[in-house]
Amino acid sequence: MQSVVHRVDVERAEVELVLNSRAFARTGNLGRFLAFVCEKYFEGTTTEIKEYSIAVQALGRPPDFDPQLDTVVRVTAHNLRKRLELYYANEGADHPVQICLPPGHYVPQFVHRGELDVTMPKAYAGVPNEFDILGEQTESGSLSVRPDSPEPRLEISTIPDSIRSRAKHRSRTIVVATAIILSCLAAALIYYLWSRKTETKLPAQVNLPATPLNVSGPQIHALAGSGRAAYVDRASLSWQSDRFCSGGTTFSVTGHTILGTDDAQLFSSGRRGIFKCSYPVPPGIYEVHLLFAETSGLQENSRNVVFSINGATPSNVDVVDDAGGDDIATAKIYTDVEPAKDGMIHIDFNTQESFVNAIEVLPGIPHRMLPVTIVAGHSAYRDTDGNLWLPDRYFFGGRLSWFVGDLSKFPNGGLYEWHRFGHFRYVIPVAIGTKYTLKLYFLEHWFGVQNGGVGGVGSRVFDVSCNGNMLLKDFDIYREAGSGPLVKTFPHMGPTAQGKIELYFTPGVNYPSISAIELIPE
Repeated sequence: MQSVVHRVDVERAEVELVLNSRAFARTGNLGRFLAFVCEKYFEGTTTEIKEYSIAVQALGRPPDFDPQLDTVVRVTAHNLRKRLELYYANEGADHPVQICLPPGHYVPQFVHRGELDVTMPKAYAGVPNEFDILGEQTESGSLSVRPDSPEPRLEISTIPDSIRSRAKHRSRTIVVATAIILSCLAAALIYYLWSRKTETKLPAQVNLPATPLNVSGPQIHALAGSGRAAYVDRASLSWQSDRFCSGGTTFSVTGHTILGTDDAQLFSSGRRGIFKCSYPVPPGIYEVHLLFAETSGLQENSRNVVFSINGATPSNVDVVDDAGGDDIATAKIYTDVEPAKDGMIHIDFNTQESFVNAIEVLPGIPHRMLPVTIVAGHSAYRDTDGNLWLPDRYFFGGRLSWFVGDLSKFPNGGLYEWHRFGHFRYVIPVAIGTKYTLKLYFLEHWFGVQNGGVGGVGSRVFDVSCNGNMLLKDFDIYREAGSGPLVKTFPHMGPTAQGKIELYFTPGVNYPSISAIELIPE
């Protein structure tokens, strides 16, 4: 009996150690995912470990979660496997039990290095666990053993006497456990080497403070269209259901991949026709963002959205032309907006063809747009000055990869934890009528001694252009910065006539790479 209790005791303690480790600090969804699946494992309810339940119960997705449109569970599971591999290669290397999430599965495996009656190591001293609380309750109850597991696995809420006989088969368990360790390590190595080069998944949601933009004051993030459930996007912005608009009709689409965003749900529904929206705000200066994606299969010059803000001269937007095609997200940004005398910002859509998917109202800066800060990765990042860098957006093409080296020696090293590489471009919406200072953040993630001694100068060469103007020709990160970070600054960048900053990264030798992008209005 003691050996079985000790086994599960160690497993629960290991979960606590992992969740409170340096490797899992500030990981948000990774920790919630791991805690959820492990708790279901200990409860003996592994049949509840499904993509939908993980998304809704652990990752905060709404009840209408659709795994065909939202890959957050698969992406988070992939990233969790990688983080566990790194943890057990470093901080948890000497632990007598390791947590393994096999590729293609969400049920965790606890791989023990030795016999069932593992002696609790000093590292686990003082870690709270279920048996410290249940006391004698563990002396009776039920235990289920999964017959399909490579090693008999304990899925328990309480422990029966019948399980004591398992202690007689320790030698068999050691052999099976060793096989599991070897198979997990082999799978982890293959998965790590592959994902290091070819990751193509969408970013997972992150858990950040309630104000994830570099502004202070009241903010409104509102969906358009009746009946839409509130939505938390990948930067932890909470989008409210539509309670500000009246008139028109609601539309919805399914099965569309929306380019230029990893929050396709923002563009899956909207309001169309002649309608009005009114947003209550305190006196001040505001910035208004209108979000669109044409999902009706129309071509350029087929639909024009006509709207006005606080009765000003109407604006006319051909969404397909503005975005560059169907099923592509775009945004129009307006600065220096003040509430009307009734304390509202009024946005009127004036034709039957008009529509909008979502609207943001943010505290603004007089005569300037808010800065744009983007980190090319799955998670937002708060720098040492308190500025929040939003997760990757406005990109077309390329893939993401994670840097496994030590970034702690670099100021704001988290900006370089991920990079987008491949043949890609960014089309970033901005306000017209001003110029911007563009800052590009680079770190060589693959070539050079610090990355395993592969390649060096000349191994990655590419061009960068902005709105048709060449910024960097035959650019080589390693030649200019070696193994350190590099920031390139370009002042006086003007937007296109459509209000975009278009950045093109063109391969020369191997693929271009970028870690973060910043646009500062001048």
